[in-house]
Amino acid sequence: MRRLADPRVALGVAVVVGLAVRLVRVAEAPLVHPDSPAYLALAQAVRAGEWGRVLGGYYSPLYPVLIAPVAALGVPLELAGRLVATIAGVAALPLVLALARAIAGETPAAAAVLLAALSPALVKASAQVLPETLAGALLLGWGLVLARATRLRAYAAAAALAGTTYLARPEGVLLGILGVGWALWRRRPAAAAASIAVTLVVMAPALLALHERTGRWQLSLREAALVERAGIAHQTSLAGAALHRPGAFAARWAGGAAWQTWNTLVALGPVTAPLAFVGLGTTAPAWPLGVSAAFVAGPLALDPSPRYAVPILPLLLPWAGAGLVAVTRRLRGAAVPAIAAAALVLVVQCVWKGKAFDEACSREVGALVFDRYGPGVRLVAVDGRFAYVARGEAIVPKSTDPHVALALARRRAARLWLTRRQWLGAGFAPPADVHEVARPCHGAFVLYELDESTAGARAAEGQGAPRSAPR
Repeated sequence: MRRLADPRVALGVAVVVGLAVRLVRVAEAPLVHPDSPAYLALAQAVRAGEWGRVLGGYYSPLYPVLIAPVAALGVPLELAGRLVATIAGVAALPLVLALARAIAGETPAAAAVLLAALSPALVKASAQVLPETLAGALLLGWGLVLARATRLRAYAAAAALAGTTYLARPEGVLLGILGVGWALWRRRPAAAAASIAVTLVVMAPALLALHERTGRWQLSLREAALVERAGIAHQTSLAGAALHRPGAFAARWAGGAAWQTWNTLVALGPVTAPLAFVGLGTTAPAWPLGVSAAFVAGPLALDPSPRYAVPILPLLLPWAGAGLVAVTRRLRGAAVPAIAAAALVLVVQCVWKGKAFDEACSREVGALVFDRYGPGVRLVAVDGRFAYVARGEAIVPKSTDPHVALALARRRAARLWLTRRQWLGAGFAPPADVHEVARPCHGAFVLYELDESTAGARAAEGQGAPRSAPR
């Protein structure tokens, strides 16, 4: 146990153990997230050279760009997506060690990197087809470079990492703002100007592609979806919503910030979160806490989710490491069995299969649709995973309203529509051209088939709703 207090030994153990539990999770092939099929489709678009679709789409481009070369080596596309997330998650471990060393010292750094290796949220994110671990590694790199920056080129490097983080997750643009603010606070106007220029240059491909597609300057197509979720009508950007409905926007923002704070604690987990609180009492606050708070109270507040807490979790681990060291010292002789028990709990959480019904239901519907209709069938459902598992084309309505779903199905010439029974409402009666064909998942869902003769012409490529449920 004493050898693990050596940061170099702890890092080696963390990399081996962390990689092992992540690969075990990958081998389990957990059900992909609703957004995952869209990222995989973009990776295929990268290989086909469809850069306008990749850079100017709803989903951020960097993650699918990295999936494409892995898939080109012959790795199955879904596995390639998981492996990219795994590599990013393991690559973050030495960065966590360096961050914790600078903030809390040698022994807390060793504890922090071991906690990062076994963090259930980080392990599960590292086995998903999602960009959160990639964004987290870039965020760590940005912070480490900027915190030590003394020369102009270091500020430029941090700005490049900020722009790259934006290409992984749209809220990464906040790092560019924070970097400029840091340079100005340190009275480095030249560094602030260079940071702005470098950040914009790195972000430029996506910004220009979005402008080409929409005709207006914006950070992401997600803005309109966020404004819609906030209940602010007739606005397509966050700036427009804040200007035209400041009261509603502020209320949504405040509630979302509180909810995202809770989500961050949930993502930390029942083992790590209490340790982080203990560590706050033994180690002085530092910039990672401010950056975490800026994300929670900033861009994440309009769309709170435990998933979006994943990139900022490593910023909180130095205090969790300090808390683990403090608790160990208080326990004395009981420290070893207590740490062993906590490690066992973390490992079980890491490999535990969750959402068994969702996974079984997706596979049941996928097999049903594929066996009856073959590959390539168009399926309207609010969860794009059903079509993905069936090797079909996902068409996602903006709501669960049956009329919205059917209108979209006819507009896109879709043959099938899948919905939950409770979404239909007591008074729903299928139109004459819509026929019930099955009630899969113990009757929780209803599968309808539309007469092909009444389906409308398919919308032009790129129009309509995103191909998987946007989050």
